[in-house]
Amino acid sequence: MVEPIYESESIDNLILGNMKIIQPRQGYRFSIDSILLAFFADARQAMQAVDLGTGSGVIPLLLAYQKQDLKIIGIEIMPEAADRARRSATFNGLANRIAIIHGDIKNIKSLLPPGLADLVVANPPFWKKGEGRLSQNLEQAVARHELKVELSQIVSAAAYLLTSQGRLCMIHRADRADEIMSCFAEHELRQIKIRWVHSFPERPPHLLLIEGQKNPSPKVTQLAPLIIYRNKGEYSQEIKRIYEENPGCLNG
Repeated sequence: MVEPIYESESIDNLILGNMKIIQPRQGYRFSIDSILLAFFADARQAMQAVDLGTGSGVIPLLLAYQKQDLKIIGIEIMPEAADRARRSATFNGLANRIAIIHGDIKNIKSLLPPGLADLVVANPPFWKKGEGRLSQNLEQAVARHELKVELSQIVSAAAYLLTSQGRLCMIHRADRADEIMSCFAEHELRQIKIRWVHSFPERPPHLLLIEGQKNPSPKVTQLAPLIIYRNKGEYSQEIKRIYEENPGCLNG
C-alpha cells in the first residue's frame, strides 16, 4: 500500500538507508537538534526504544538506521503529526519496527507497560509557558512550548518506561540544566552524562545533550563539548564526520 502525501506536506530525503520523511510544508520541521540527539543516544546497545513527542517521526527513523533489529515506539499528542510519523515509517518499510501511538505522555501508564524500554529519547519543548514567541501554527507552538506537557512530566514518563539499567537521552536548553538535573535525580536517574553544545567555539553553550541511567550510585560525567559550526556556514569536523559517515542526514 502506497502511503498518501498531501499538498500541505513535503517528502524529504534523509539519504540514510534511502529513507524519506513526510513533513508539513508550513509548521514544525525537524532540525539538527534531532540529528544530534539520535547519534548521542547511540542505539546500538538497545533493543526497545521509545521516543517521547516524536513529531513527524525523524528520530525513530534515525534510530532504526543505527541498529537493524531495534524496535521503536514513537508517542505524539498531535494527531496530524502522529499520522505523518506513521506514514513515514510505512513509506520506508519500517512499520514492523516502528510503531506510532497517538497519545498524551501525561497518560503514559494507559499507553504502555512499565519497564518496557532500555532507551528513551526526548527532544521536548524548550520553552515554558509564557516564554519566547508563540507560533500561530499550533503544531509548531506545541513542539516548542510546554503547552501540552512539561519537563517534569516527560522525565516521569521516561522513568516509568525504563528498565532497571535503561537510559534516558534528551536534548534541551543549556540554561535549564539545573532543572533537568533535579528532575533526573527525583526519578533516580543518577548516572548522568552531559555534553554541552556550542554553535561556535567562542560562544557559550546554548544546548545540552544529557543521558540519565537508573542507578543507586550518583555520578556525573562531563563529555567533551560539541561544536556545531567551525565558522559561519561551515560545520565543525565532528559534525562533518557524522555527515560523511551518514550522508545527507544533516540536510533536514
